[in-house]
Amino acid sequence: MAQVFFGIGSNTDREKHIRAGLKAIAKSFTWQQRSRIFCSASVGFSGSDFYNLVVEVETDLSVTEVLAECKRIEQENGRIPGSAKFSPRTLDIDVLLYDDVIREQQPQLPRGEILENAFVLWPLAEIVGSRLHPLLNVSYQQLWEQYQQTHKDSPQQLEPISDTHWLDD
Repeated sequence: MAQVFFGIGSNTDREKHIRAGLKAIAKSFTWQQRSRIFCSASVGFSGSDFYNLVVEVETDLSVTEVLAECKRIEQENGRIPGSAKFSPRTLDIDVLLYDDVIREQQPQLPRGEILENAFVLWPLAEIVGSRLHPLLNVSYQQLWEQYQQTHKDSPQQLEPISDTHWLDD
């Protein structure tokens, strides 16, 4: 079984789509754990704030099969295929890690956004802080600490959401 990490986000009817996405992921994969949900401003475009989190699953599906399943779940939740990269999202599911596989072709693994975006790196460090990035051989906790030091004045503001009672239904 492969250990897979997804970055999940929504800025359109966020609670509904995050909840539906998590339920669909739990049906398609063997659930392991999730980070807290974080609220962050849109990056790359002006839009509503996003809810973001990282989940860990296990699967016997290949990388391409995992990607196809994520696209299916996104589309079931109103995601329009081929929409602009920097635009509002009902549900966005990115494959961040698939075991320690390194790939240049799509999906790129490990996903480059891990090192670029607080809304990916902080939740990843939260659930697997001691795990090593397969290219850098540095723990995600160390990468998060480095990120905080080098992005002190970063416009990427990120806050954990304390009220997630809507996930319980």
